[in-house]
Amino acid sequence: MMRYALQTVRARKGGFAGAFLALFCAAALVTACGVLLETGLRGEIATERYAAAPIVVAADQNVHQTTVKETKGKTKVKNKAKPLAERVWLPDTTVETVRRTPGVRAAVPEVTFPAYAVSRSGGNSKDQNGRPSYGHDWASAALTPFTLTEGRAPQTDGELVIDRELAARAGLKPGSSVTVQSTQAPRTYRVTGIAAARDGHLRQQSSLFFTTTEAGRLAGHPGRVGAIGILPAPGADTGALAANLAAALDGTKAQVHTGADRGPVEFPDAAKARIKLVSMGGAIGGTSLLVAMLVVVGTFALTIQQRYREIALLRAIAATPKQIRQLIGREALLVGLAAGTLGSSRGCWSRTGCTPSLLTSGPSLTPCGLPGAPSR
Repeated sequence: MMRYALQTVRARKGGFAGAFLALFCAAALVTACGVLLETGLRGEIATERYAAAPIVVAADQNVHQTTVKETKGKTKVKNKAKPLAERVWLPDTTVETVRRTPGVRAAVPEVTFPAYAVSRSGGNSKDQNGRPSYGHDWASAALTPFTLTEGRAPQTDGELVIDRELAARAGLKPGSSVTVQSTQAPRTYRVTGIAAARDGHLRQQSSLFFTTTEAGRLAGHPGRVGAIGILPAPGADTGALAANLAAALDGTKAQVHTGADRGPVEFPDAAKARIKLVSMGGAIGGTSLLVAMLVVVGTFALTIQQRYREIALLRAIAATPKQIRQLIGREALLVGLAAGTLGSSRGCWSRTGCTPSLLTSGPSLTPCGLPGAPSR
């Protein structure tokens, strides 16, 4: 029967071309949406600024809501949590609590705020890929780590250090003057040094480093820190230290993050991007699957209608209805197998071009820069 089905497909190439095309497009679209959905569910948000800090302490980035509903004498309690795109800050007293925990070699407070070097033409330092630029305290450079390649660290509030990639793009060097636009009024600073990250440069952002006093002023949250990077003591176990920190911070709004959980701390808006990715992939994928089923069924129905005389001839030479159904089923299997395999492969190729830059679900996933300003 399979031999007859293959001969039929070869003899009626034009009739099966429409079914093949419909199945190919449906498989590609559904697979691409499935990739997006899987990325949102299992994708990890890679960290950059906290690469050298195996443990990061930060505030809870979710808004929690508890609803109590009574139905037929039964009480149901539902807890909902929605992520916030804006960073939640911790009181700076948390730093001392963390430092007193056994096994902590250093607790480095981190403040992050938008800060752009304004060019002479009036534009900011965003590059052609639209990467944002952030300001930090120079003391937090050890969390990446950033090391000086030229010049020295900032010593007064009118000095700063910029990363090497930004310096090359803006044509700056130690001794240059640059106007920085941040949360406060624009101010001109003198570049005292050029710093480079351990792995070259940060792919998702540019960095400007100020003194502790100036960074606190520009952050606009006096007495608070955005996060705390933990550098363990030599020989300390990261898992045990994280458990000790969680016990020390019990009852506070601070949370301990390790491994892939550090990414959402650095990019708080990535959590909302993940939810949008799951919603978009599920909604579009489900709709595409439904439409594809209708289109494919209609296409095969039309193909069968065009073969009424052929089917009648098979019935006239004693072919049973079961054999006719088997023949049509095998024809559909041949076309579906070829179209589904090629379409699914084409949909999987979209992983290298349509995945959010901060979400990664595997080593083969290449970012294309969607969220992060929250991928795969």
